[in-house]
Amino acid sequence: MPVEIDVTERLATIAAATLDIVAAEGIDGVTIRAVAKRIGGSTTLVTNYLPTREALLTNAVEHAIGDWEEDMAPVVAGAPARDRLAAVAAWACTTSGDDEVLRRLFMEILGRADPASEALRVLARDARRNHGLFAEAAADAGAPDPAFAADVLHLVLRGFYVSSLEDPERWSSERTGPVVERLVRLLVGGP
Repeated sequence: MPVEIDVTERLATIAAATLDIVAAEGIDGVTIRAVAKRIGGSTTLVTNYLPTREALLTNAVEHAIGDWEEDMAPVVAGAPARDRLAAVAAWACTTSGDDEVLRRLFMEILGRADPASEALRVLARDARRNHGLFAEAAADAGAPDPAFAADVLHLVLRGFYVSSLEDPERWSSERTGPVVERLVRLLVGGP
């Protein structure tokens, strides 16, 4: 009788191995062979689910975004509507776990991917979804111009990704948090 494989679990294992390689060697270290070695199997173990390097990177990005969505869900659900924008913005400017690795991966994909890259499309969808979340939260917070507030926060927080990589000691969560908090108050028109 064949062994049943949990495809979701297998894809998560492959994503974790891919991110481990990115952390250790950078994006150039990601190959089907390297991922297979990391999970202790043959290349077929990987290619049965993800046949190309591009698919490996896309899978890693999708899993990372899914993890971030899970982390953010209680923040959004737990905040009253008026405070949701501040809560989401504060969450978005923190760094924990493998956030640095994920940001490096995202920046490398953005800088190096072919315009037709599926990983690039996943990142663009996530950016649009986050922008929409900011716009909804800004409207709930009573911002006079929710679309403008979303635009500003999107640009500032995506800029935080870059700044936290280029000078992590200077642009830590501890420094960025109060700046973003003040910015939210200015955009909403609060004290």
